[in-house]
Amino acid sequence: MNWSNQRLALAAALGLTLAACGGGGGGGGGGGDQTPEPNEPEQPEEPQEPEPEPTVLERVRFITMGDSGSGSDGAFAVGQAIADVCAAKAGADNQPERAGCDFVVGLGDNIYEAGVTSVDDPQFAEKFEKPFEPVQLPFYMVLGNHDNTGYVGGDGAGNARGEFQVDYTYFDGRLSDRWKMPDRYFQHDEGETADGRPLVSLFALDSNPIAGGFADADLDYAYHTYGINQLNWTVSAVGGSQAEFKIAMAHHPYLSNGSHGNAGNYDGVPSEILPVLAGDRWRAFMEEAVCDKTDFFLAGHDHDLQVLDAVPECGRTEFVVSGAASKTRSIDDPQRNAAPFQRGDAYGFFWMEAVDADPDTGAPAQLCLEAYVVDPDADDLGVLNGAHASPAYTRCYDKQPPANLAPSNDFSSDIFAGGGGFPLPLPDGFDADFSGPLQAFRDQLISGFNQALGNLPEGPQQEVAARLLDGLDTLFSALDGAAATVSGGDAGDMDQSFQAVLAAAQQLDAIDTSGLPAPFDQLGGAFEALSAGLGNGADFERTGTLEDVAFLAGPLVQLARNLENIVDGIDEQTPDVPVLSGLTKVLATVSLGVANSLEQLVLLDTSATGEQLVGTIQQTLEQVVDDVLWLESVDGATLPGDALSSVLATLVREITAQLDRALGPLGGLLDLLSPITNLLTGLLDFL
Repeated sequence: MNWSNQRLALAAALGLTLAACGGGGGGGGGGGDQTPEPNEPEQPEEPQEPEPEPTVLERVRFITMGDSGSGSDGAFAVGQAIADVCAAKAGADNQPERAGCDFVVGLGDNIYEAGVTSVDDPQFAEKFEKPFEPVQLPFYMVLGNHDNTGYVGGDGAGNARGEFQVDYTYFDGRLSDRWKMPDRYFQHDEGETADGRPLVSLFALDSNPIAGGFADADLDYAYHTYGINQLNWTVSAVGGSQAEFKIAMAHHPYLSNGSHGNAGNYDGVPSEILPVLAGDRWRAFMEEAVCDKTDFFLAGHDHDLQVLDAVPECGRTEFVVSGAASKTRSIDDPQRNAAPFQRGDAYGFFWMEAVDADPDTGAPAQLCLEAYVVDPDADDLGVLNGAHASPAYTRCYDKQPPANLAPSNDFSSDIFAGGGGFPLPLPDGFDADFSGPLQAFRDQLISGFNQALGNLPEGPQQEVAARLLDGLDTLFSALDGAAATVSGGDAGDMDQSFQAVLAAAQQLDAIDTSGLPAPFDQLGGAFEALSAGLGNGADFERTGTLEDVAFLAGPLVQLARNLENIVDGIDEQTPDVPVLSGLTKVLATVSLGVANSLEQLVLLDTSATGEQLVGTIQQTLEQVVDDVLWLESVDGATLPGDALSSVLATLVREITAQLDRALGPLGGLLDLLSPITNLLTGLLDFL
């Protein structure tokens, strides 16, 4: 078409357009006239609603590895494989601002075979900095048994050596700032949920002083001090966290199909013979402080990869063992625990991702894991398929509510498992594992005081108080033996009462209280008087019930009076050391209660005196409740958990009802008693 024809076509098209719009005329009252009146603005079009932005869910991604400190070729391969997986994950969702990994978790045995001997030990470079140089992320580390070597690599008997790994976090001369171990146990929060809570809380625990296998000669890491302090911290930290996912981590596992096995039966050692080496104490710690309270528990120690299902004893808590970052080992017993994934004889690690709940779809918060098996001889190290990560196993877990397990206090109440720092030859007739009708009361009381020791300054006060608990529980064993006698009528139960008094005297006399603040520095004199009154048990040979009790009761009454005098020297409204005050009160109450109960035992020739013995035991327990109630009322001395006095008061009622039901014709029990008189009547009246 030439230019003239184009102009004609354009004019025709313009004319049709004007006609359709009403042309240039103002008349024509047709209903189709849309021309606005003069000065009348045109109506704007309705704005279109913008498409809603998709919700970007908060997520935290991290690597879980353990037993990484050999500096082996396998360690270098794992370091590179972690970097490769993190890089692949960063690009997998086409969100370059989202990291493929946020940090790394290191599960102990960070420096083989015997840890480091200084903060500038070259092993930090050889076994951490260089093998894991490709991974430029924070490494949150916990200690293992090899990190705390005392004599032979891995004995776990030298916990002071682990302090160098804490100090490396703050060392100006370190080769990078990736190493993160701010303390032997600590909390780290990462990410944030839509409602402002942490998405993940990590609770890094130090299992070695509890499960390391061999006792540490340094009392700073003793069961009663370090163990209870860490228990108190863990219960408080986990309970106080509002995180969506709570993840505990330590070196020693709770469950494992590897060669070390489950806590309580490590390496096939029976817990009845060697509870520390068997991990019995660590199991008790876990069940009191971690189980059902956290969503996951991560551990190493066995040099393999395992994903293990939750078990009823530990509630909702799921388990991962990741100890193949530089050493490998076979899976010892693949049927020991239900394990949807387990791989031995291979290097590897886990990639984990916590994702917030989706408010748009109602999907719950989720934690997913992927297992990566590393082959140092493969071109892609076995973890990539082209540019994509290639896991050996994948599993996702929806957030689960707690199973509401019954609370455990097996760790905090089990004072004998730790030895209490008393390498004493206790009387042959004394059974440290004796359990009678008062056992539940004893457990609750000792557990409460054990945890309350965290309120004392670390050092001599904690150590002395822990040893006082040994003596207190042993005296309670004497009272328990009396209760068992009247309810069961066994000569062994009666003998336990006598032998427990001697054992308690030995334990208490071994305590050096000279470093305590006044008036508690006088406790040693009271214990020495008890021991002197009993002649250290050297003169005690049972010849008859009357003589036995006369021998024991007098020194016990003297102890009770001396302890009351010490307590009287304290201003009860503002005691300097309230926990020690409460402990001394209870010790005095139980000493007098044992003396009274022994007197009732030798007077036990009718059912009426049987009732008097039950009444004496009940009175003693009720006084202990009052002592605890006093302690709970003192500022700064609150016992942990729910009101301990209320729990104990309930147990007193149950115990009394149990003993009342057991009373009846005493029959054969009377045959066990020597002919007696009431010569001891009034012996205790002067107190």
